[in-house]
Amino acid sequence: MKKIILILGVFFFMSNVVCADEEKQDFKHPYFYQRLTDVYDGTIYILKPDSKFFEISAPLTANEIGYGKVKCQLLENKEKFIKLRCNDCTDVTCKNYEEHINTFEILPYDGISDKHYIRHRVIDENNGSMLRENLLWLDGLIAIPPYQ
Repeated sequence: MKKIILILGVFFFMSNVVCADEEKQDFKHPYFYQRLTDVYDGTIYILKPDSKFFEISAPLTANEIGYGKVKCQLLENKEKFIKLRCNDCTDVTCKNYEEHINTFEILPYDGISDKHYIRHRVIDENNGSMLRENLLWLDGLIAIPPYQ
């Protein structure tokens, strides 16, 4: 009887480990793990399937912190496109909780520039309107978020 209980316990433990591994998601393309820099204002983005970290190159006022980390949920994960639902509010950007859809799309390499680019769009999920769009470039460095 003890052996049966032990075998069943091991079986259930192993099935939970397998389920936990299946829940863990990774981006399908390594570019999404690189440090992404906004072409226009120099803001740095670091993505993970469950979060988005950003560092603003120049905070808007002296009282603002120039970085933030927000929680995200990976909604779509393709080779050259990811979609995240993120709480895009921190003390830096706003005071109320706001979820937005963030899409990141790897643009085709033009063969001229030495950089690869990603189009970032922020969409209001309620009405489908695009709130902003920016162009990011990859610097080739693997990103390590400073704030875990």
